[in-house]
This record gives sequence, C-alpha cells and structure tokens, in this order.
Amino acid sequence: MGYSYFRGRLLLQVALAMLSMLALVVVLFRTDWYVTAFCIAALLALQLYGLVYFVERTNRDITSFLESIRHSDFTQRFPAHAHNSTFGHLYKSFNEISDAFLKIKAEKQAHYLYLQAIVEHIGIGILSFDDDGNVILENHVAKQLLHVPYLTNIRSLERVSEQLVEVLQTIGNNEKALVTLQHHHEQLLLSVHATALVSQGKNIKIVSLHNIQAELEEQEVQTWQKMIRVLTHEIMNSVTPVISLTSTVTAILEEEITARQDGEPISEEALEDIQVGLKTIERRATGMLHFVKNYRRLMRLPLPELQPVSVADLLREVHTLLKSDFDREGVELATYIPKPDITLEADPEQMEQVLINLLKNAMEACRFTENPRVEVIGGNDEQYKYKVRIEVRDNGPGIPDDVLDRLFIPFYTTKKQGSGIGLSLSKQIMRQHGGSIRVNSKPGGPTVFTLQL
Repeated sequence: MGYSYFRGRLLLQVALAMLSMLALVVVLFRTDWYVTAFCIAALLALQLYGLVYFVERTNRDITSFLESIRHSDFTQRFPAHAHNSTFGHLYKSFNEISDAFLKIKAEKQAHYLYLQAIVEHIGIGILSFDDDGNVILENHVAKQLLHVPYLTNIRSLERVSEQLVEVLQTIGNNEKALVTLQHHHEQLLLSVHATALVSQGKNIKIVSLHNIQAELEEQEVQTWQKMIRVLTHEIMNSVTPVISLTSTVTAILEEEITARQDGEPISEEALEDIQVGLKTIERRATGMLHFVKNYRRLMRLPLPELQPVSVADLLREVHTLLKSDFDREGVELATYIPKPDITLEADPEQMEQVLINLLKNAMEACRFTENPRVEVIGGNDEQYKYKVRIEVRDNGPGIPDDVLDRLFIPFYTTKKQGSGIGLSLSKQIMRQHGGSIRVNSKPGGPTVFTLQL
C-alpha cells in the first residue's frame, strides 16, 4: 500500500514537471509572453526541487533507519502519523522492525544475564576464550583461583604459571589435565577440563578449573588412616601373643632355674611348654615376616612392560592354568573367548596375575553354592568401543556392603589364610596400565569384577 502511494505521487510529480517543461517551451517559441515564461520556469524549478526532496527524503529516512540497525540503536522513532500517507506507512514499518529488533535484543540480554548468573553461581572456575587467547567469559571463582582481578587474554597468566598457559593453549576437546600453582605460600592443584566448540565461525574453548588440593589431601589422610588401622591390627595380632608367650616362657624358665638351684631336676613338662611356646613365637614371627614381605611387594610393584596382547590368547592361557583347580573344587569355569583381533597394550604377566587373583577369589566365593559357576567374558566395551572390557562373574552369595567398601584396602581380608593384598595389588596393576577395576555385587549374588583398559 505504501509503495503504491509512493509510486503514484512520484509519477504525478514527474508528469506535472513534464507539462511545465512543455508549457515553457511553447511560451518561449510561440509567443513573446516573457513574464508568463518566467513564472512557468519558476514553477518548474519548484516542481523539480520538490521531486528531488521527495526522493532524497525517502533515501535519508532509509539510510537513517539502516544506520540505527547497524549500530544496534533501536530507540530511534519515526512519526507514526505523517502528513503524507506514503511516509506514514513507511515509518510504521520502520517502527515495527525496530520494535522487533529491540525485543530480540532484550531477550538476548536477558539470556546473557541468566547465563552469567549461572556461571557465577557455579562453585568451580569457568574460563572461555578464542583461538587468539582473548577471554570471552570468566567467573569470580576463576579470578580467585588465578589471583587476577581482571583477565583479557590468557597469555597474561604467564606471570601466574607458564605451565597453565601451555595447558590452556594445547588441551583438546573433552581432555583433562592437572596443573600445580604456587601462590606465595599457598599451593593449588587445579583439575583442568576443556570443551571445544565452534560459534559463529569462531573456535571457542570453555575450560573449567577446579582446585582439588583439599579433596586430595583429605583423601590422602583417609588412605593413611585406613593403612595405619590395617597395619596396627596386623602388628597387634602378631605382637600381643608373642609378648604373652615370652612372658610365660620366661616365668617357666625362672621357676626351673630356681628348682635347679635347689637340686631338683628340670621337669619334662616344663621343657615341653618352653618348646611349644618357642615354636609359637617362631610361627608368629614368621607370619610377621610374610606380612612385611607382602607389604614390600605391594609398595615396590614394577612398572608394566607394555606390548600388544591378544585378549583371546590371554583368557585362553589363564583358563588352561586354572582349569584343573576348578575341576578339583567342583566349580564350573566358562570362558567366553572374544574375536582374535581384539588386542590391548599391557604387560601379559601382570594381567595374568590380576585375572588369576580374580578367578581364585570367585572360585572360593561360590564353591559351596549349588551348581557353582564362574564366567569370564572378554571383548570391546559396549559404550566405549576403543576400550577393552573383561568381566569375571560368579554365582556365589555376594559381598556384604560393609565388606564391599573395604575390599581394595591393602591387607584387608575375610579369609583365615588370606594375605589381603590380592585385590589391592590387582587395583594397583590396573592403575599402572591406565585402566580400572570395579566390583558390582549384591546379597545373594551374582558378583561381577570388571576390568577396563
């Protein structure tokens, strides 16, 4: 509608200007009416000026509107009720477009403030920057961790830690890293986790910074407390009877020495008691020696010598080694061999040791169960195709919750003849291989130990 009005008025003004030009030509060449010609020329000039002004006014309004859009200035308003209906429709459209952009800008600002509030509410440091290191977003936790009041580029963090800057620049998508920061007398251990994305053609990296120093120290204290409790328990169990027997043997010897001084012979019963006491002391001392050897074995585990290992060959060899033991105990051993092309980088001897420990524990756990059965299943992990997963499953009575929490603590055991280092040693081997060992059990069974590499 507005365009029709604009076109109609423009055509009318052009037509009137052409009629004025024609009249001026007729008057000049056909008559000597010079005053009339002057008046027609003045009218033509006014018409041409009005035509130019009409067109330029439209251009000025459009240019002004586009400039306001370019500079995101949506406060400019155009008169809704103009004298000319052509411009009235145009101004109304301009105002409606400005209102739409203003609404979008307000929503965008509200979303940004909402996101900023969430980022500030998070208890870990958040840092976002582009390929040039220019910081896009940071929260107050990140500023506190890095001890910087304001941050524009991550390269300015070199005075805080060059290692941190290198990690921020090189860390990839969904990768993690640990960085140690030293600020005055305070030491921080930062866990750095990055997410990379592309936004509007720009590579953006979002990094979370979490100080795990306190959690690590607390976990270390808890680990030492558990270790000390186990060591104290084992030492007390061995030393207490040794002290008691030593005191008893000493008393017997003193009595016999006194009797010998009075001319009485040493009784055979006293000699037997002394002999039994000394053998018991020797047995307890030997047990303490074995305990110390096991402790040294656990603490001095050699690094794995990695080489390509076929999972099928590994499970086949372990099955061959333990099949006779399972047959003797009356426990069925079922091994599901995976495809021969599934391999992993591992130390074959150490991995055999882990599997032997798990299989013997499973055999002992279910040997008194009706139709005892142990299954070994190997293959690729269903969720992570690049990882290898080996499960050892038994149909035993399951593991109680209180035992489950302490299962991997060194020297903790529920067996009368157990050393308590089998599972803790297996866990340490898996850690040195960059893998994990987990257990899932419930009362009544089954119990499943899972190795993932």
